[in-house]
Amino acid sequence: MNVLDKPEHLSRADVVYDQLKEAILFRKIAPGTQLIEKIISEKMSVSRTPIRNAIQQLADEGLVKIITNRGAFVVEPTFDEIQQAFDMRRRLEKMSVELLIHDMTQDDFLQLEELIEHEKRTYQKKDILDYLDVNKQFHMFLAIKTKNRFLIDFTERILDQINVYLMLYDVFFDENLDEMKRFKEHEWLVSALKEKDLQKLYKLIDQHMTESLHYMSLDESNK
Repeated sequence: MNVLDKPEHLSRADVVYDQLKEAILFRKIAPGTQLIEKIISEKMSVSRTPIRNAIQQLADEGLVKIITNRGAFVVEPTFDEIQQAFDMRRRLEKMSVELLIHDMTQDDFLQLEELIEHEKRTYQKKDILDYLDVNKQFHMFLAIKTKNRFLIDFTERILDQINVYLMLYDVFFDENLDEMKRFKEHEWLVSALKEKDLQKLYKLIDQHMTESLHYMSLDESNK
């Protein structure tokens, strides 16, 4: 798509942003790749100003890292960084279930089950952005239920960071829906919450984090 053919309601920066983000998410631009304004300008037939704005927006979202005097690069986190993020998320989620386990209502369970049904539909549509959104909603629901504003804030930050890693490395598109464990793990979490079984919840959270790391297509260069 030539930027000049953009829909009227979108600015040139919006179109450049959409095309670059899509290219990054669908692995057309690999992690670690430098985003060179001159090349993007020639390919998209657009000036450098909207390109800079689009790259800055991607940097704000954590998909691009801007290095002074070097340029902009698609983020390429190390395996250790990703593992640390999942370990922090593990600890936050265990704290959440510990705080809310006796406060869940029937309406809460219905809302979580509706999110799981939505999640299933994202697999059928192969829509990773919708999946990441509903997955975040599921886990944020639990954090918000604690009414601990610090826990809510930290949980949202770590989920946003992990979503960047999932967008870059997750093998979402390669999986068979019949073999998918992700939404089943969420169903198991809800079941354990209904049973008020804290030790079972801890084990399920550990399992969920281990499986989430397993889904990521990391090669040896990231480890």
